[in-house]
Amino acid sequence: MQPHILFVDDEAALCEMLALYFGHKGCVVTTAGTIELAISQLQEHPFDLIILDLNLGGHNGLEVLQFVKARYPNLPVIIFTGLDADENLVKKCLADRADGFMRKTDGFEKLFAEVRRHCQVG
Repeated sequence: MQPHILFVDDEAALCEMLALYFGHKGCVVTTAGTIELAISQLQEHPFDLIILDLNLGGHNGLEVLQFVKARYPNLPVIIFTGLDADENLVKKCLADRADGFMRKTDGFEKLFAEVRRHCQVG
């Protein structure tokens, strides 16, 4: 069974690249560029994992994390951000029950390894 991943990021080109990359790795990826679209997608489809950016066009991705964990407490969420993440930001994400924290500079291979920790993927 292919894991269904929701990727929430306002960078359209990155969404497209990640969807292609993970598609070749055996995943189904749905993308959302706004908080509103992400919440709508969550209410309409079952997902196995969320990959979430923290800076969504001036909005805070932590709002999505809090929404997810309040309604879907067992749904894993990996933070994937381009923000300079100091120790306090990482601690805040983990305190809000993020299941992983990655920087965009870590690359797709490391992100895929993190996804494999949470989903059955080749």
